[in-house]
Amino acid sequence: MEDSVDRAPLPWLVLLALHFFLAVAGGLLIGFLPEALVSRANYNTGLEPYSPAIAASALLLGYFVSYRLRVKVAMWTWTIGVLWLVVGVNELTRHWSASWSPEKTRWGYAIANLFGPTIKCSDSECLYELLFTTPFAASVMYSIGGYLRNRQLLTRSC
Repeated sequence: MEDSVDRAPLPWLVLLALHFFLAVAGGLLIGFLPEALVSRANYNTGLEPYSPAIAASALLLGYFVSYRLRVKVAMWTWTIGVLWLVVGVNELTRHWSASWSPEKTRWGYAIANLFGPTIKCSDSECLYELLFTTPFAASVMYSIGGYLRNRQLLTRSC
């Protein structure tokens, strides 16, 4: 009996990881070309680090696809995105030094590289935005899409 209790969270965690992968990889695959087309319009703005076309693609995936893989799990996809963003903050702040950084503080450096416009993150080629901020935004938008789908399914059943 204890074995079944110990194994119960595993499928939920596997589904959560699957939703995260779907949000990020699917959002990147579907939203890559639209992102390239709209990138000129949001260049050097506060919207640019979040990759809006990729995030919108993840929202649509969350709404139209997540219910096939248990929509209630999809609503928690943002948690993996937040944890992944924390990994990015740790990566950026761990080896920070005032001697070489254009930013005056450790947190300022992390914020500039994760959420800043191109002019602020260009020292690192804005790679941290692609590796950490885009998956974070995609997972949050996917969760919102899953939440909206869940609300629609609940209102239909009532």
